[in-house]
Amino acid sequence: MTHMQAEQVVAQLAKPIFGFAVKRTAVIEDAEDIAQEIIFKLYRALIDRDDILEPEKFAWTIAHNTLANYYRKRFRHGNSVPIYGMADALAADDDITLPIEEAETAARLHGEIAYLAKTRRQIVILHYFEGQRQQDIADTLGLPLGTVKWHLSTAKDELRKGMEKMRVRSELKFNPVKFTGISTNGSAGNMGGNHMYLRSTLAQNIIYLTRKKAMTINDIADVLAVSPVYVESEVEYLEENGFMFKQSKGYISNIIIDMPTTEFNQKLGEIYDKAADIFAPELYDALVANVKLGEGGVICPLYDLNFALWAIIPYVTAQSGKPDNKIAFKDVATIRPDGGMNICSCSIVDHSAKPRRYSDSLSQMGGPSWNGNKKFMLWLIDTEWGGDRVGNYHPDIMNRDLSSLKTFFEGVLAEDDAVRMTERGYISREKLETGVRDTLKIVWLNSEARERLLGIANEIRNRNHAAFEVLREVYTELLLKDAPEHLKKARAYEVQHAFHSDGWFIIVMLNRLVEMGKLKPPTDEQCNSLGAVVITE
Repeated sequence: MTHMQAEQVVAQLAKPIFGFAVKRTAVIEDAEDIAQEIIFKLYRALIDRDDILEPEKFAWTIAHNTLANYYRKRFRHGNSVPIYGMADALAADDDITLPIEEAETAARLHGEIAYLAKTRRQIVILHYFEGQRQQDIADTLGLPLGTVKWHLSTAKDELRKGMEKMRVRSELKFNPVKFTGISTNGSAGNMGGNHMYLRSTLAQNIIYLTRKKAMTINDIADVLAVSPVYVESEVEYLEENGFMFKQSKGYISNIIIDMPTTEFNQKLGEIYDKAADIFAPELYDALVANVKLGEGGVICPLYDLNFALWAIIPYVTAQSGKPDNKIAFKDVATIRPDGGMNICSCSIVDHSAKPRRYSDSLSQMGGPSWNGNKKFMLWLIDTEWGGDRVGNYHPDIMNRDLSSLKTFFEGVLAEDDAVRMTERGYISREKLETGVRDTLKIVWLNSEARERLLGIANEIRNRNHAAFEVLREVYTELLLKDAPEHLKKARAYEVQHAFHSDGWFIIVMLNRLVEMGKLKPPTDEQCNSLGAVVITE
């Protein structure tokens, strides 16, 4: 976007952004600072990036993140954050509260005002702190005068009860949970993967608290020892983007959260080990007997069969067979406002309860990823033996990789693309007297070789179909045992792809083959090229 276009967008949003900041900060000076920071970040992003399709939505994402940083800084320095610029104490009017003589009592009262419902809180602040007449408030909010009077009267009772109440706290107030992995199963929108929405500790703990049952904003605030106003803003943001939804009077999360126990991991590890032992050795032996590098449409650098199998085995494992798709993806995926359509899964790994063959880096790696069409496709998977190439931004990254690889095969690879492809491990560059020579470093299959290799894998799957089904039934029962009712369908959808394209099964298979002495660990030079396949017609 040009500077002039960015200035026009900022000019249109400046006033709403300032209003947003005023409503959510303590004093006007803070609001001005926050609004200025939001506008600056927005302006820079609009100039520097070319993937912002909806600037207004992007602006509000920046606004929420900036506000969250403001809250965190205030908490870190031990300062309470008054809501909407409240005075030091609630003004006495119609005995709304007992006389306040101590600052501690005043602080508690401010906290209780935050627990009032949104409209009621706004009316109390307008009347007692800004000194507005009840009729003026009614006109401003578009409410009948009687409704304003009712809210003020009801607020008195709620504030008295709140002042007398001993609010329940939990360990989360000083020992919050932290997600060790946030995945996006499906397509990400123009804001990126789900990790972009769930970066804050507050958001993660709200999701954690509401994973099994709906909770009101005030209940969540009580447990986290956070002002309901902060929780309210975060919940609205999470609901707007499909990570929570209303249920009865509260909110419940719309996210799969894995919290495996030692017992669960032991049983799951046994299931995956058995599945790998059924499939991995037979597949390896069949591929060794049938893959001839340089013949039949299979190309690999240096004619290293062991290196080639590190890519071919994961590829044919994920692409072979026909998962039982009784549950369609569209029936369990969430359509997000930014255009994404996906299932969000998060994990909280107890490192004292690691599953067998679990690697610390596994939770940060993506599963199988691919892009392209029948004529030209790039497929890859990250493993603990190779580099982290997929990551949370894999759609954009793989699009660029795919484009560069196409030009490589056409013999017109640009210099900057060649440098990038070398860093990504797709090609190697050799300096010659006449220039440079670029050589493909990853496995290359033509469509005929692809079908032949998948046929080998399918034959093995068909012979062992009954054994796989028994393990899948055990896995389903284990996974659904403690799943929240509203997420059981999404969890059942996961099982459909077990022992096919799920990343853990591929990791377990590779581990098993290394343990058996069949696959040899890759060399250091091979690691960043590992597990990538390009398929052409």
